[in-house]
Amino acid sequence: LKQNIATLTAKKNVPYIHEMKFIYFLIGILFSKSILSQNLVPVHLSFWNKTVNPTFSINEKSLAYLTYENKFYLKQWNNKIVGAEVKTEKGRFNWFYSQRGNTNFSSNKTSLGYTQKMSPKLNLGVCFELTFFTQAEVNNNPKLITPTFGLNYKQSNNNSFYSSLYNSGIIFHNNGLPNCLLLFWNHIINPESSFSLGYIQDQKEPIAVFIYNYFYNKDFKFSLGVNSSEIPIVFSLVYSLKSLEFLIQNTYHQKLGISTQIGLAYKW
Repeated sequence: LKQNIATLTAKKNVPYIHEMKFIYFLIGILFSKSILSQNLVPVHLSFWNKTVNPTFSINEKSLAYLTYENKFYLKQWNNKIVGAEVKTEKGRFNWFYSQRGNTNFSSNKTSLGYTQKMSPKLNLGVCFELTFFTQAEVNNNPKLITPTFGLNYKQSNNNSFYSSLYNSGIIFHNNGLPNCLLLFWNHIINPESSFSLGYIQDQKEPIAVFIYNYFYNKDFKFSLGVNSSEIPIVFSLVYSLKSLEFLIQNTYHQKLGISTQIGLAYKW
Protein backbone atom coordinates (compact mmCIF):
# COMPACT_ATOMS: atom_id res chain seq x y z
CA LEU A 1 0.00 0.00 0.00
CA LYS A 2 2.80 2.41 0.89
CA GLN A 3 4.48 1.69 -2.42
CA ASN A 4 1.26 2.43 -4.33
CA ILE A 5 0.76 5.69 -2.45
CA ALA A 6 4.33 6.75 -3.20
CA THR A 7 3.85 5.91 -6.87
CA LEU A 8 0.62 7.91 -7.09
CA THR A 9 2.22 10.86 -5.29
CA ALA A 10 5.17 10.83 -7.68
CA LYS A 11 2.82 10.78 -10.67
CA LYS A 12 0.87 13.73 -9.30
CA ASN A 13 4.11 15.68 -8.84
CA VAL A 14 5.31 15.11 -12.41
CA PRO A 15 3.32 18.05 -13.91
CA TYR A 16 4.42 20.26 -11.02
CA ILE A 17 8.08 19.36 -11.59
CA HIS A 18 7.78 20.10 -15.30
CA GLU A 19 6.08 23.44 -14.55
CA MET A 20 8.86 24.43 -12.16
CA LYS A 21 11.52 23.46 -14.70
CA PHE A 22 9.77 25.62 -17.30
CA ILE A 23 9.52 28.56 -14.89
CA TYR A 24 13.22 28.26 -14.01
CA PHE A 25 14.01 28.09 -17.72
CA LEU A 26 12.11 31.34 -18.37
CA ILE A 27 13.77 33.03 -15.40
CA GLY A 28 17.17 31.93 -16.73
CA ILE A 29 16.43 33.41 -20.16
CA LEU A 30 15.17 36.71 -18.74
CA PHE A 31 18.10 36.97 -16.33
CA SER A 32 20.66 36.22 -19.03
CA LYS A 33 19.05 38.79 -21.34
CA SER A 34 19.05 41.34 -18.53
CA ILE A 35 22.78 40.79 -17.96
CA LEU A 36 23.33 40.90 -21.71
CA SER A 37 21.49 44.20 -22.13
CA GLN A 38 23.53 45.82 -19.37
CA ASN A 39 26.75 44.87 -21.17
CA LEU A 40 25.62 46.08 -24.60
CA VAL A 41 26.72 49.62 -25.37
CA PRO A 42 24.89 51.78 -27.95
CA VAL A 43 26.82 52.58 -31.10
CA HIS A 44 27.13 56.31 -30.39
CA LEU A 45 28.58 55.60 -26.92
CA SER A 46 31.16 53.08 -28.14
CA PHE A 47 34.68 53.24 -29.57
CA TRP A 48 33.19 54.07 -33.00
CA ASN A 49 32.58 57.57 -31.60
CA LYS A 50 35.73 57.78 -29.47
CA THR A 51 36.82 61.12 -30.93
CA VAL A 52 34.44 63.03 -28.61
CA ASN A 53 34.86 61.10 -25.33
CA PRO A 54 37.82 58.90 -24.28
CA THR A 55 35.72 56.96 -21.72
CA PHE A 56 33.51 55.31 -24.35
CA SER A 57 33.86 51.48 -24.40
CA ILE A 58 36.12 51.33 -21.35
CA ASN A 59 35.01 47.74 -20.68
CA GLU A 60 35.74 46.51 -24.21
CA LYS A 61 38.55 44.14 -25.12
CA SER A 62 41.69 45.47 -26.75
CA LEU A 63 40.90 46.36 -30.35
CA ALA A 64 41.92 48.01 -33.60
CA TYR A 65 39.52 49.67 -36.03
CA LEU A 66 39.23 51.72 -39.18
CA THR A 67 36.41 53.66 -40.84
CA TYR A 68 35.84 55.30 -44.20
CA GLU A 69 33.20 57.84 -45.15
CA ASN A 70 32.51 59.38 -48.53
CA LYS A 71 31.16 62.61 -47.10
CA PHE A 72 27.83 63.24 -48.83
CA TYR A 73 29.31 61.60 -51.95
CA LEU A 74 31.67 64.53 -52.52
CA LYS A 75 34.95 63.33 -54.04
CA GLN A 76 36.75 66.28 -52.50
CA TRP A 77 35.81 65.42 -48.91
CA ASN A 78 36.44 61.94 -47.51
CA ASN A 79 36.75 61.00 -43.85
CA LYS A 80 39.13 58.26 -42.74
CA ILE A 81 39.88 57.07 -39.18
CA VAL A 82 42.24 54.37 -37.94
CA GLY A 83 42.62 53.62 -34.25
CA ALA A 84 43.74 51.14 -31.60
CA GLU A 85 43.00 50.59 -27.92
CA VAL A 86 44.81 48.45 -25.35
CA LYS A 87 43.00 47.34 -22.22
CA THR A 88 44.85 47.42 -18.89
CA GLU A 89 43.93 46.20 -15.42
CA LYS A 90 42.29 49.49 -14.40
CA GLY A 91 41.68 51.29 -17.68
CA ARG A 92 42.79 51.49 -21.30
CA PHE A 93 45.10 53.40 -23.61
CA ASN A 94 43.62 54.70 -26.84
CA TRP A 95 45.02 56.20 -30.04
CA PHE A 96 43.52 57.28 -33.34
CA TYR A 97 44.44 59.14 -36.50
CA SER A 98 41.81 60.84 -38.64
CA GLN A 99 41.97 62.64 -41.97
CA ARG A 100 39.31 64.77 -43.60
CA GLY A 101 39.79 65.94 -47.16
CA ASN A 102 41.88 64.70 -50.07
CA THR A 103 45.40 64.84 -51.49
CA ASN A 104 45.09 68.55 -52.31
CA PHE A 105 43.88 69.68 -48.89
CA SER A 106 43.18 67.80 -45.67
CA SER A 107 42.64 68.33 -41.96
CA ASN A 108 44.46 65.72 -39.88
CA LYS A 109 44.25 64.71 -36.23
CA THR A 110 46.28 62.27 -34.17
CA SER A 111 45.29 61.57 -30.57
CA LEU A 112 46.73 59.68 -27.61
CA GLY A 113 44.81 59.20 -24.36
CA TYR A 114 44.14 57.13 -21.27
CA THR A 115 40.97 56.23 -19.36
CA GLN A 116 41.01 55.18 -15.70
CA LYS A 117 38.40 53.30 -13.65
CA MET A 118 38.15 55.45 -10.54
CA SER A 119 35.43 53.29 -8.92
CA PRO A 120 32.86 50.67 -9.98
CA LYS A 121 30.63 53.55 -11.12
CA LEU A 122 32.99 56.33 -12.23
CA ASN A 123 35.42 56.43 -15.17
CA LEU A 124 37.59 59.41 -16.13
CA GLY A 125 39.61 59.93 -19.29
CA VAL A 126 41.83 62.46 -21.01
CA CYS A 127 43.51 62.60 -24.40
CA PHE A 128 45.59 65.12 -26.32
CA GLU A 129 45.08 65.78 -30.01
CA LEU A 130 47.50 67.25 -32.51
CA THR A 131 45.67 68.88 -35.41
CA PHE A 132 47.57 69.83 -38.55
CA PHE A 133 46.83 70.57 -42.19
CA THR A 134 48.34 69.41 -45.43
CA GLN A 135 47.89 71.55 -48.53
CA ALA A 136 49.42 71.25 -51.97
CA GLU A 137 52.34 73.64 -52.50
CA VAL A 138 52.02 75.05 -48.95
CA ASN A 139 54.49 73.88 -46.30
CA ASN A 140 53.98 76.14 -43.28
CA ASN A 141 50.47 75.11 -42.28
CA PRO A 142 49.25 75.79 -38.73
CA LYS A 143 49.28 73.15 -35.96
CA LEU A 144 47.35 73.00 -32.72
CA ILE A 145 47.38 70.74 -29.62
CA THR A 146 44.04 70.39 -27.83
CA PRO A 147 42.93 68.31 -24.80
CA THR A 148 39.72 66.28 -24.48
CA PHE A 149 38.28 65.43 -21.07
CA GLY A 150 35.73 62.63 -20.64
CA LEU A 151 33.56 61.27 -17.85
CA ASN A 152 31.27 58.24 -17.53
CA TYR A 153 29.10 57.63 -14.45
CA LYS A 154 26.93 54.53 -14.01
CA GLN A 155 24.18 55.62 -11.64
CA SER A 156 22.43 52.22 -11.71
CA ASN A 157 22.14 49.14 -13.92
CA ASN A 158 19.66 51.01 -16.12
CA ASN A 159 21.07 54.54 -16.10
CA SER A 160 24.44 55.86 -17.25
CA PHE A 161 25.67 59.40 -17.79
CA TYR A 162 28.39 60.61 -20.17
CA SER A 163 30.03 64.00 -20.44
CA SER A 164 33.04 65.44 -22.24
CA LEU A 165 34.78 68.68 -23.14
CA TYR A 166 36.47 68.65 -26.53
CA ASN A 167 37.60 70.90 -29.36
CA SER A 168 35.67 71.08 -32.61
CA GLY A 169 37.34 72.81 -35.51
CA ILE A 170 40.36 75.06 -35.26
CA ILE A 171 40.20 78.22 -33.18
CA PHE A 172 43.66 79.57 -32.49
CA HIS A 173 42.73 82.52 -30.32
CA ASN A 174 41.67 80.24 -27.41
CA ASN A 175 45.04 78.42 -27.29
CA GLY A 176 43.45 75.05 -28.09
CA LEU A 177 41.15 74.91 -25.07
CA PRO A 178 37.96 72.81 -25.44
CA ASN A 179 35.10 74.71 -27.05
CA CYS A 180 32.37 72.03 -27.07
CA LEU A 181 30.36 70.33 -24.32
CA LEU A 182 28.71 66.92 -24.69
CA LEU A 183 26.14 65.49 -22.23
CA PHE A 184 24.34 62.14 -22.61
CA TRP A 185 21.96 60.09 -20.48
CA ASN A 186 21.41 56.47 -21.53
CA HIS A 187 18.46 54.54 -20.05
CA ILE A 188 17.80 50.81 -20.53
CA ILE A 189 14.09 50.31 -21.21
CA ASN A 190 14.12 46.50 -21.29
CA PRO A 191 16.60 43.72 -22.15
CA GLU A 192 16.33 44.54 -25.87
CA SER A 193 16.27 48.34 -26.05
CA SER A 194 17.38 51.63 -24.58
CA PHE A 195 17.21 55.31 -25.40
CA SER A 196 19.63 58.21 -25.06
CA LEU A 197 18.96 61.89 -24.49
CA GLY A 198 21.79 64.26 -25.28
CA TYR A 199 22.85 67.87 -25.40
CA ILE A 200 25.79 69.17 -27.43
CA GLN A 201 26.96 72.76 -27.07
CA ASP A 202 28.80 73.28 -30.34
CA GLN A 203 30.76 76.41 -31.21
CA LYS A 204 27.84 77.44 -33.44
CA GLU A 205 24.63 76.47 -31.62
CA PRO A 206 23.24 74.07 -29.00
CA ILE A 207 22.03 70.70 -30.33
CA ALA A 208 19.39 68.47 -28.72
CA VAL A 209 19.67 64.73 -29.44
CA PHE A 210 17.38 61.70 -29.05
CA ILE A 211 18.56 58.19 -29.99
CA TYR A 212 16.70 54.88 -29.80
CA ASN A 213 18.86 51.76 -29.49
CA TYR A 214 17.73 48.20 -30.25
CA PHE A 215 19.70 45.06 -29.36
CA TYR A 216 18.51 42.05 -31.33
CA ASN A 217 21.16 39.95 -29.59
CA LYS A 218 24.77 40.35 -28.46
CA ASP A 219 25.93 40.35 -32.09
CA PHE A 220 23.44 42.70 -33.72
CA LYS A 221 22.41 46.21 -32.68
CA PHE A 222 21.21 49.38 -34.32
CA SER A 223 20.49 52.98 -33.39
CA LEU A 224 18.22 55.60 -34.90
CA GLY A 225 18.87 59.17 -33.85
CA VAL A 226 17.26 62.54 -34.46
CA ASN A 227 18.68 65.92 -33.49
CA SER A 228 18.24 69.65 -34.02
CA SER A 229 21.32 70.21 -36.21
CA GLU A 230 21.58 70.51 -40.00
CA ILE A 231 22.21 66.73 -40.00
CA PRO A 232 18.98 65.72 -38.23
CA ILE A 233 18.92 61.93 -38.85
CA VAL A 234 21.56 59.30 -38.06
CA PHE A 235 21.11 55.54 -38.56
CA SER A 236 23.74 53.06 -37.32
CA LEU A 237 23.98 49.30 -37.68
CA VAL A 238 26.63 47.09 -36.03
CA TYR A 239 27.15 43.36 -36.51
CA SER A 240 29.70 41.23 -34.64
CA LEU A 241 31.18 37.99 -35.96
CA LYS A 242 33.51 36.36 -33.44
CA SER A 243 36.46 38.78 -33.13
CA LEU A 244 35.27 41.09 -35.92
CA GLU A 245 32.79 43.95 -35.77
CA PHE A 246 31.25 45.73 -38.77
CA LEU A 247 29.71 49.21 -38.85
CA ILE A 248 27.38 50.86 -41.35
CA GLN A 249 26.23 54.38 -40.53
CA ASN A 250 24.11 56.74 -42.61
CA THR A 251 23.56 60.42 -41.93
CA TYR A 252 21.16 62.77 -43.65
CA HIS A 253 22.03 66.41 -44.34
CA GLN A 254 19.18 68.81 -45.10
CA LYS A 255 21.02 70.30 -48.09
CA LEU A 256 23.72 67.82 -49.11
CA GLY A 257 21.76 64.57 -48.77
CA ILE A 258 22.94 61.18 -47.49
CA SER A 259 26.43 60.24 -46.31
CA THR A 260 27.54 56.64 -45.65
CA GLN A 261 30.27 55.50 -43.28
CA ILE A 262 31.60 51.93 -43.08
CA GLY A 263 33.89 50.49 -40.43
CA LEU A 264 35.74 47.33 -39.46
CA ALA A 265 37.13 46.42 -36.03
CA TYR A 266 39.14 43.49 -34.69
CA LYS A 267 39.06 42.61 -30.96
CA TRP A 268 41.35 40.42 -28.90
